[in-house]
Amino acid sequence: VADRVRRAEARRRIEATIASKAFRPVFQPVVDLSNGAVVGFEALTRFRDGCRPDLMFATALDCGLGSELELVTLEAALGDARLLPPGIPLSLNVSPRLLVDVEKLRAVLGERLRPIVLEITEHDVIGAYAPLHEAMASLGPGVRLAVDDAGAGVANFSHLVELRPDFVKIDASLIRGVDTDISRAALVAGLVHFAAVAGSLVIAEGIETEGERARVAELGVRLGQGYLLGRPAAAQTWKATLGPGATRAAASRTRRWPRASPIATPSN
Repeated sequence: VADRVRRAEARRRIEATIASKAFRPVFQPVVDLSNGAVVGFEALTRFRDGCRPDLMFATALDCGLGSELELVTLEAALGDARLLPPGIPLSLNVSPRLLVDVEKLRAVLGERLRPIVLEITEHDVIGAYAPLHEAMASLGPGVRLAVDDAGAGVANFSHLVELRPDFVKIDASLIRGVDTDISRAALVAGLVHFAAVAGSLVIAEGIETEGERARVAELGVRLGQGYLLGRPAAAQTWKATLGPGATRAAASRTRRWPRASPIATPSN
């Protein structure tokens, strides 16, 4: 009985959050580590009651409203993203279950004003990879795939191997202290090597110190995110920060995201 009451209360909370849109999108920049240029943004969600986003989305999934909450937050993010530099890529976090629901996802993506990157976390359980490949193919070349939290999930790198994503986002837990920890540095170097062989591009998440930024760049990471490089902020804030001139420059630099150059592998 207590569990039913708890679930009912949680469902009402999620329904109220969706109905009142008690959340706001924020955007964190993806930065070229070689020159500090903003080359993309990741859309994140902040809930009005202060609940951690991962907990809110987990609660929604438990209540059977996971996709509904994802869709309304994606719609809000895409709406606010119109204030960002035109043509600059936008990363959106999606669950595998929503990714394979292509019609719903295509409807919310609508007319794409910029390249889209769909991020799935390495922690997500994926029963079969073929439907994900089919979904990405049907969404077209303007939509690309990233695996988030690489190196920290329970998937044991199978997502990276099976999905061959365009982007590999290294988890912040591996970046924290990478400049003083040879084990973390070795793991990052391994992911960079894998990505190069697979034709993926690496993004280091959670860069908070100049030492971390310098070290991951030395290890071959080209792109980064983190508080050192830019905290999540409203799209209006980024519009004001970048300014019209910077907006035009960013658009010209980032209309196409760079691709990794696969390296030769020994033949058997």
